[in-house]
Amino acid sequence: MENNYLNNKVILKYCPDYYRIINEEFGELDYMSDKVIEIYQSFIFTVDINEKDQLKLISLLNNAVCRYFDDREFKKMLISSLSTLKIPKSTKNVLGVIVGEIIKQYNKYMEGFTRNLYIPKWI
Repeated sequence: MENNYLNNKVILKYCPDYYRIINEEFGELDYMSDKVIEIYQSFIFTVDINEKDQLKLISLLNNAVCRYFDDREFKKMLISSLSTLKIPKSTKNVLGVIVGEIIKQYNKYMEGFTRNLYIPKWI
């Protein structure tokens, strides 16, 4: 018999920012933030906790969604990417494809983020 409480506890261990993310405040017209939170919640509670790859994936997703709310540049990049994302009708795991795109954009952003130095205009 599977114990959902213990499974959820393990999942929340890999997603330390869960409560911060789901309680994030955003504007009434910001539909994308609402959808990102909905995707985050739906995906993390569907993973199999016995598979290490999926646990790494939810940890990356947690970091990506935190970055989405903390960094305006990443938010713009992710919104434009998700707005133009096309998924074939024959796709079985639509949620997995969207999460994959979020993580791909996060990795691409973090790779460039460490190389770019932002110099304020007043200097």
